[in-house]
Amino acid sequence: MSTPAPALLWTAATSAASDRHTMETLGVPSLLLMERAALCVSHEVAAILRGRGGAVGVLVGPGNNGGDGLAVARQLRGWGIPAEAWLVTDKHNQVVAEQLALARAMGVTVHRGRPSDDASRRLWVDGLLGTGSRGAPRGAVGEAVEWLLGHEAECVAIDLPTGIDPDTGVVSGPAVRARCTVTFARSKPGLHITPGRGHAGRVVVADIGLVDPPDMDDRLALLDPVGVANTLRRLPAGSHKGQRGHLGIVGGSPGTTGAALLAGVAALRSGAGLVTVASPDPGLGSMLLAARPELMTAPLVDEPGRLLPRAQALVVGPGLTDEASQRLLARLFREDPRPALWDASALDHVPADGAMPTGPRVITPHPGEAARLLARIDPEVGWSSALVQSERLEAARRIAEATHALVVLKGEGTLIATPDGLAWVAISGGPALATAGSGDVLAGFGGALLARGAGPTTAARIAVHVHGVAGESLGDGPGPIALDVAEALPRVMSTLVEDPSHPRWPSWRRG
Repeated sequence: MSTPAPALLWTAATSAASDRHTMETLGVPSLLLMERAALCVSHEVAAILRGRGGAVGVLVGPGNNGGDGLAVARQLRGWGIPAEAWLVTDKHNQVVAEQLALARAMGVTVHRGRPSDDASRRLWVDGLLGTGSRGAPRGAVGEAVEWLLGHEAECVAIDLPTGIDPDTGVVSGPAVRARCTVTFARSKPGLHITPGRGHAGRVVVADIGLVDPPDMDDRLALLDPVGVANTLRRLPAGSHKGQRGHLGIVGGSPGTTGAALLAGVAALRSGAGLVTVASPDPGLGSMLLAARPELMTAPLVDEPGRLLPRAQALVVGPGLTDEASQRLLARLFREDPRPALWDASALDHVPADGAMPTGPRVITPHPGEAARLLARIDPEVGWSSALVQSERLEAARRIAEATHALVVLKGEGTLIATPDGLAWVAISGGPALATAGSGDVLAGFGGALLARGAGPTTAARIAVHVHGVAGESLGDGPGPIALDVAEALPRVMSTLVEDPSHPRWPSWRRG
């Protein structure tokens, strides 16, 4: 079993500050750091080739990433693995020049320009651009990426796949799709946030001797499954239903009652002792009796102080689509002192005036809902779903700051952000969650945890990770529905307590 990497994520700015602190303040030679970095990449390449053999090609860019690539080619050749390098640009920095001289002295064949088609069967190392690059790769570098994509060549990326923004995961043009990415010191947000997450492959974090800068920003990390498992173990079991919490669900308008049903089933499956649904649909009671008799119903009153008075926490929004019911929402968000999770159409009624709600709040938008909320918070910015997807971390943090709520920005690589700027990137989740109602299941799960006494941060972290693993457990093929995800929750929680490891968690290698 590989050693798991640290959860902390470094942005490009943090990485650059660490480089400067280690080399300029502490006096560690840059050549030593580069050699250690290259050794970690070389070991991953050798491991892939073990038992199958083959030759390696290294694409060398103009900066330090290219220097790393040339060092990899030199090391592999020294180990008896056929390796050649291609300098894809005419200009390069002094680091590349120094590594080029060393590589040639060791007998590495170095070509200029883009590889020819007959070289495409190699295992490739992407040493084109590193964390200092922004935007779409241009010129000869962009052509090299296009060549690599056109030949569907297997690739190991140095630090991050070329074309991926290290901080946001945004893909602005052609971008390398790596089988494995070897990144240095700490993983980078862009390797785990959509869409960059789909390009990174297996992530290996290499300890090459970089030292944290004294003023390092440590507010962003991966959502650690070990921490989730430890918290699950500490949740009180409850000897009777009253000790397991009473959750109220506000939702289920005529025509969309299924959303409230899904949230209720998820809440029961995740441990709530009692669940009551307040709905404007007079036919909901008979539907629940037939579909899930464990759920209770109550009238949907328009006075926050009289709504579901016995419930200890609320989920507001699943299937709540009629205008008459939505009139109470802004007051409910501000005035109700109970912890509450807000989802779906209710998010359009979350106050955007910066007022502090009376009780703890968790809000769970998808990108479209987030864009509509941000358009009310920052109308001059021009927020859209596309802009939210390109600035997911900034979007989540801005909503959290403006609403004083913990934000769960859904999607592959779901983000959790607190009002004080802490944020986590989820590693779990998959195609099974791309189905109608999966968000209602997440809402019901998070609400049940609030009713059981978990704080907003704890509830969100558990719900997001377990919900994602439940989706993964149903496979990648078509067919799973949201109710399947809800029914999988008890099994997944039990399994995670015994073994919290996750295949997408980065491994740790010392150089």
